[in-house]
Amino acid sequence: MGTRAARSSWIVLLVGLALLVAGIALSLGGSADCAAVETRAGNKCITYGDGAARTLDETATEEHPAAPVTLGLGGLLAAAGVWLVFFADRSVRPATGVGDRIELARRYGWRFADVDRELLADWADNPDFGADQPAYAVLRGSFEDLEFVVFDFRRPGSGTAGTAWVVYLPHPSRTFVEWATTQQPLYRRPLHKVGVRADAIVDIGREQHRSTEPDAVLRQIRALAEIVQRFEAQAAASS
Repeated sequence: MGTRAARSSWIVLLVGLALLVAGIALSLGGSADCAAVETRAGNKCITYGDGAARTLDETATEEHPAAPVTLGLGGLLAAAGVWLVFFADRSVRPATGVGDRIELARRYGWRFADVDRELLADWADNPDFGADQPAYAVLRGSFEDLEFVVFDFRRPGSGTAGTAWVVYLPHPSRTFVEWATTQQPLYRRPLHKVGVRADAIVDIGREQHRSTEPDAVLRQIRALAEIVQRFEAQAAASS
């Protein structure tokens, strides 16, 4: 997300938490008082008419009337803040451009290319790609010692555009294909459509991914890298 969006999301979260704290304080700090038909004399409440008296110590502490409202509003704002900060999708319209990928390449020393005409030749068996189709807005780099590539593509026939994220294994392994397809659930947020082969795992988006937050480009890369790392850890443990 952009700086302004990030700041506003944190403000919502902090205001919600502050209201929750205030509501809890109001709930715990309620005061004992006399009822409407009673009058107070020192620490006693005397009932009109019959003069019956009771001490305030015997009166149950009453919750401050604003406490429920404050707690409810604080809870709603805190929940909204958590969603905005940690889970909100900052994707924007595809026409926005690929400044997020260019920024990541500049920031981390990765490589960005407007067009790569050879990348998809290695994915000819995938129906979403075409061996004669170029890849666009290509970002290449290394994430947690795993090589990755992010790119846009156009589907053969329909020409509809999408974004793909690929993470490569350190060493190709046919065991990875069996392990990933039979034992691990591969469809989960933020992944869309996952494919595996001996040397890589790919997530294919339904449409082009654009974001105002450069790091959102790597959301799928993190998820794919986690799958590869689990496989590598289990393979190392069993060897």
